[in-house]
Amino acid sequence: MSENRRPARPSRNRGTLSEIDLARGWIEWLARSRNGYLNALLRLSDVQRTQDRGASFPSIEDIFLHIVDNNLWWFESVPGNRQAEHQRPLGPLSPQQLRALTRRIARIDRTFSASLTPQGLRRRIVVNGIGGDGQPYRMTVSLRTVVWHLIEEELQHRGEMNALFWQLDVEAPTDAWFSSPLAR
Repeated sequence: MSENRRPARPSRNRGTLSEIDLARGWIEWLARSRNGYLNALLRLSDVQRTQDRGASFPSIEDIFLHIVDNNLWWFESVPGNRQAEHQRPLGPLSPQQLRALTRRIARIDRTFSASLTPQGLRRRIVVNGIGGDGQPYRMTVSLRTVVWHLIEEELQHRGEMNALFWQLDVEAPTDAWFSSPLAR
């Protein structure tokens, strides 16, 4: 699907949406509205974009790259069992590199979203990684948990970026869920 095309209308059964419809709607909304964060990030000077602000990740760019990395990890490396080959994008990056990564994760998100099925959501996945504390971990999760965790995680970091933009007196690129096709 092209980045500018709207997704097909969700299937409706007596006015209710399935979990697949909701997951696809959220993933599409995140992919589309993420461009606002990219554009706001690129309007900052290199210094503003990469300055350590003492947040969950040092700079606003680092927080954005964490969002990118989460999408690469959870929607590409983990389900594709390519965890060992996963390479985290590290900054600072050029505007062209940031745009390319943003387009890449939008494609990954949409491909992953289109592949979702009720049976697939129940699929169990073994995840091997390194935690925020630097310690290795191994856990088994359902694909359902992966989907909802990634959505929650991106929303959390967008809120953090909003606060940092506001501290710089920059309008945060909020895009209300009301703009989602599912909210209409």
